[in-house]
Amino acid sequence: MIKHMTLRKSLETEKENIRSLHLTAFGKEEGEAVSKLVVELLEDKTAQPLISLVAEQDDELVGHVLFTSVKVEGSKTQNGYILCPLAVAPDFQRSGIGKNLITQGLDMLKEQGAEFVLVLGDPAYYSRFGFHTDHQIKPPYELPYPEAWMVQELRSGVLDSVHGTINCADALSPREYW
Repeated sequence: MIKHMTLRKSLETEKENIRSLHLTAFGKEEGEAVSKLVVELLEDKTAQPLISLVAEQDDELVGHVLFTSVKVEGSKTQNGYILCPLAVAPDFQRSGIGKNLITQGLDMLKEQGAEFVLVLGDPAYYSRFGFHTDHQIKPPYELPYPEAWMVQELRSGVLDSVHGTINCADALSPREYW
């Protein structure tokens, strides 16, 4: 049972705790790469502006989501973001923490004038938040699972004019993350 859950912006001093959370949430196989990526993104000037949110219970970080800025080559609309990564501590998974982090992040982005958010993730999970594959925004590399490359429009009609390949933060650019 979740009690006393707080969602808030992460602090600069919490990078190590955020790294540990991602390491635990993703396990041995993926954890090293994802935990390294999240710290690099938090420090990457090319990821700015970004939104980093944590879920905290009893002074322990139990969830984290990061939204970093992206640009679309050849598109006038340039106020886009990518959701990457999302982590919830294993003991707290399937309790709504991920949903709350994503929803709050999307609301904050909308308030700041963001126009769309991309994600490379499980279609069954992210489609519940309004992410879909009906768009003309290409990832930086060909994907083995193109159905996992989804977008959510935050400003109605914006996807009609967004066509091209994304440029994401330098830390997220290596092929291994795609």
